[in-house]
Amino acid sequence: MSEESKKSLTNVPNNKDRKHNLQYFNDLDFETKDINDATSLLLDSHKIYNGRRYINYEDINCIFPSDKMELGRSTMSQLLNKHQWKGNFRSPIKEKLNMGSATILDVGCGSGLWVIDMGLEYPSSSIIGIDIDSSNFPSSDQCPPNVCFLTCNAIHGIPFSQNTFDFVNMSMMWGSFSEDQWIIVIKDLVRVLKHDGWIEFTEPDSTPRNAGKIQLFLLEALSNSIRDIKGVILDIYKMIPKYIEAIDELEDLNCMTVDYPIDEWSGCFGKYSLENVKLIYQSMAFLPKYMGLSNEEFNNLLNDYVEEANKNKTCFAIFKCFAKKVSEKV
Repeated sequence: MSEESKKSLTNVPNNKDRKHNLQYFNDLDFETKDINDATSLLLDSHKIYNGRRYINYEDINCIFPSDKMELGRSTMSQLLNKHQWKGNFRSPIKEKLNMGSATILDVGCGSGLWVIDMGLEYPSSSIIGIDIDSSNFPSSDQCPPNVCFLTCNAIHGIPFSQNTFDFVNMSMMWGSFSEDQWIIVIKDLVRVLKHDGWIEFTEPDSTPRNAGKIQLFLLEALSNSIRDIKGVILDIYKMIPKYIEAIDELEDLNCMTVDYPIDEWSGCFGKYSLENVKLIYQSMAFLPKYMGLSNEEFNNLLNDYVEEANKNKTCFAIFKCFAKKVSEKV
């Protein structure tokens, strides 16, 4: 571990004793060598903070940037998840999809990779992707004819009538909603789900195996910061099954996990998954200041984290749960 990281681990103020709020996104005096004052100016739909572009709506709690760097990271994340799960879903809907005429909704579709992949694999079904930020949607000439994309803020309601979709998918949205918003969104997704249709969630288990001191230090800082600044819960994967069980219209709840090694000892997958985790920390432009670190100190800490993860053979897990909407009562 570098001297800078040792100092960081011992000298950072106790975040539990500090009050944090949206000033971390509104502070125009944030010092950095890489950007100038203009990067903190408010834009119509986005704002730049510490060199990263974020959606600029008052009721949006998403902690992730909306820029090309995040687009690349989220695309890599989707490919890694598909590899580990050996497919795009685990709900028992393959027979329905192969029969054709199924309708599928992907919430928080981002670049649309999952939507396009499903559209190519099931050409007789219709797949719709929704996201609050349309700037990352693929152009029409990049899409198969059975897919489309719609700009939508899910917390304001899903713009479809009840019983519309055979399958609803939502993946890696842990950094997008507060707990109250999760409950609102899930209930509305159940509303648009058809009877006997399936809803599926994929989220990370934030408790790693073989974690070192730097990993635990970073996770605590991340968990505290996103809770204090945006009301986001890092361990939302623990709550989703409880939300599902509280909805009478859902049944047949299934939960499962798959390992997500984040070190080079596990081969090519581990190399890219470790890079993905590092990029997640780097995407939290507010995190260095929250931790009382300069950008240089924060990056040094991340470099030491990579060394630690490789040494310890650290491994996360990815969590899935899916459930069926009850049959329509006669």
